[in-house]
Amino acid sequence: MGDVQSDAAETRLNRLLNLILETAVEVLGFDAATVTARYQRGGMSTIAATDQRLVELDDAQYDGRSGPCLSVLDQSEPIYLEDASVDDPRWQHFSRTAAQMGVHSTLSVHVPTDAAEVAASLNFYARRRYELGDQQVRAAESFAEQLAAAVQSVEAYRSTARLAEDLAEAMRSRAVIEQAKGILMADERVDADRAFERLVELSQHSNTKLREVAQRLVADRSTPPGA
Repeated sequence: MGDVQSDAAETRLNRLLNLILETAVEVLGFDAATVTARYQRGGMSTIAATDQRLVELDDAQYDGRSGPCLSVLDQSEPIYLEDASVDDPRWQHFSRTAAQMGVHSTLSVHVPTDAAEVAASLNFYARRRYELGDQQVRAAESFAEQLAAAVQSVEAYRSTARLAEDLAEAMRSRAVIEQAKGILMADERVDADRAFERLVELSQHSNTKLREVAQRLVADRSTPPGA
């Protein structure tokens, strides 16, 4: 059930990201937009794009470990390049790829997710020289904030789901341990404390988790003789 709900949440996120990007492209007049994500373990990928062909420009930055879409991951100031195809010593692989693809103007904006597990940027690409003003930059930052809210809603869902799963697992563990204690109390005529000590001893002796020892004991008692 949890996996189904998680998949549904991610599907809704993908639709929402695409809607935000398509609207941003239409409002700002760029040819395409993408979202770059960097994960806690260091991996990077494009998680949404209005034009899959221009994801290659994101990939060039991932391969070269440099470029505007990566530089804004850790800063709030947008990076605007009127002509990204001009060779830039900071981002040579990116510049060459932009020239090969006929991309001129680019804008990368930090996505303020405030999520510990992911950093993100919103990237716009135009196949012509695009004159950018303060109003367009503010609009781009507004779309970045919408993306952040969308990503954080799923992150919050996942955190809540993980907490619920952990609590449910803990309750199941306690339930089966209590059952096993009851069996030992009846079989060995000991109190609850001694029964728990016996479970711990069995766990240590067999190098098996306490819950697994309890599950085995309960399962053995539940199995009919000769089954």
